[in-house]
Amino acid sequence: MTESKFNECVRTQSKRLYLIALSFTKNQADAEDILQNVYLKLWNCKKEFESDEHIAKWLTKVCVNESKDLLRLHFRKRNVPLEDALNLSHIDDTQDIDLIKAVMSLPKNQRTVIHLFYFEDLQINEIATLLNIKESAVKTRLSRARQKLKAKLGDDDYEE
Repeated sequence: MTESKFNECVRTQSKRLYLIALSFTKNQADAEDILQNVYLKLWNCKKEFESDEHIAKWLTKVCVNESKDLLRLHFRKRNVPLEDALNLSHIDDTQDIDLIKAVMSLPKNQRTVIHLFYFEDLQINEIATLLNIKESAVKTRLSRARQKLKAKLGDDDYEE
């Protein structure tokens, strides 16, 4: 991978990958560490990618795996990090802030599928493959998360 292609990937994928990592960790410092590990793996990767979409999917998979690895490490060490306050200063719309807060308050497994489905536009079968779970589990998690979001945001603010 050339340096210019690498820099382009960092520029275009950082926000998306950061949100994926944050959806797992709920901790800004850990999400940033995960992002650095993802880009280190990309830089050292000898694989030839077919397209930008292929790179994006590969980066998503690496980000999810890095996030899971970090959570396993914290669990093994019984070292649960203090949760950072979610910095939402870059978001102007109050409804957007409420939505993000509601999504971030979901259990990790529901938060992850909501993020991948709605914010990353992945299909249910792609999410199942990415998370190594059955499609029915993805559907169940999505359904339960939607119910919780509907209850938190109210019927007026909720769009399925």
